Amino acid sequence: MKSFVMKSLMWIAVFFYGAMVAGPGWAEEKSQPVFTLDALVTALMQHNPELKAARAGLIGEREKIPQARALDDPEIGLMQWSIPSNFDWFEANETWYSLSQRLPFLGKRDKRGRIAELEARISIETLRGLERRLIAQGKQAYFDYYFAHQNLEIHHEQQALSERFALAATALFSAGKVGQQDVLRAQMEVLDLANQGESLKQFLESAAGRIYSLLNRPVEAPLGLPEAPGLPLQLPPLDALQAAAEKSRPEHRGGALNIERGDANIALAKASFQPDFMAELSYWDVHGGQNRWMTSFKMNLPWLNPKSHEAGIREAVAERHRAESAYRAAVNETRFQVQALYIAFETNFRLARLYEDGLLLLAEQAQEAALIGYSTQKNDFLTLIDAQKRLRDIALARLRAFVDLNKNLAELEGVIGMPF
Repeated sequence: MKSFVMKSLMWIAVFFYGAMVAGPGWAEEKSQPVFTLDALVTALMQHNPELKAARAGLIGEREKIPQARALDDPEIGLMQWSIPSNFDWFEANETWYSLSQRLPFLGKRDKRGRIAELEARISIETLRGLERRLIAQGKQAYFDYYFAHQNLEIHHEQQALSERFALAATALFSAGKVGQQDVLRAQMEVLDLANQGESLKQFLESAAGRIYSLLNRPVEAPLGLPEAPGLPLQLPPLDALQAAAEKSRPEHRGGALNIERGDANIALAKASFQPDFMAELSYWDVHGGQNRWMTSFKMNLPWLNPKSHEAGIREAVAERHRAESAYRAAVNETRFQVQALYIAFETNFRLARLYEDGLLLLAEQAQEAALIGYSTQKNDFLTLIDAQKRLRDIALARLRAFVDLNKNLAELEGVIGMPF
């Protein structure tokens, strides 16, 4: 019996020593600087590679506008007229120098420029939509990172409780008031929590990795400790949120511009029946005679090839219908998305309030009562372990509801385009 007691105490001491060794590392991690949500959003807007690519693409779209409005490059020509049969280039009777310019029908260049302008404006809305989406993703990644940190902290608190239980069980066993199984169960709880800690650390690294990816940041640079978000207030009515989202979403403005571009493409396609022109001025250097000037004027005849131009008009009309249908589908999807996020937010809000209003406190009090009851032998060790697990489950459920609430809000802000 004494041998078993000594072995049990030795196991407890080993686990406690391991906890003390791990403890300072956790305290050192807590001393890291705070990594705020605002800092993440600022860094994301500056360093995210997807945003950088979209901004560069917008510059390119804007440069297309002057190109679309410009005339074709003028052309110069040189012709040796009436070369002898011996192909002596320099013995030609005449040398013609020409300058020509293609001239589209009046208004065609403005129509092309208008389409290029609309495409640039669509790119602006696409960029704004990407910014909102990435900010929402960044906030959600931040809250996942916060959840991983808090989950690990709850785990350490549970380890501390298990150590208290082990000490209590060992003391009672040494006094002959409880059986050996209580000491063994206490040791198994400490060991089980130690194993869980490794998985939680991997989860924390995974959550941090998502932030590193969004910020285009090397993993060697520490993020710091996440700041605890506040409990959001109640939202405006659902219909007000849906109306705000329909009006403010960049995707909707881009869809409306797509319809406008469809109208502009139809106008340009119909203008293909209008002829384009070629003006040319030539100077004839007549070798051994009087030099002369020549002018010429040409135009194409689109009416002789109507099927090609009519097909272009039908294509533009079909594209316009597609843009209009896509716009309506996007509006409907937004209304559904806002409704789903609103319901999820309200559900998590009620859960968070429930935990904040005392459910967690009751679980903590039940835990302390179970420990006191076990120390005074009014309840058994299983009751103590059950109270600990209930406390852990409630603490994690509270944390999950709180994090999900803020993630819902971040996504809703991204859809609607306004903070709450």
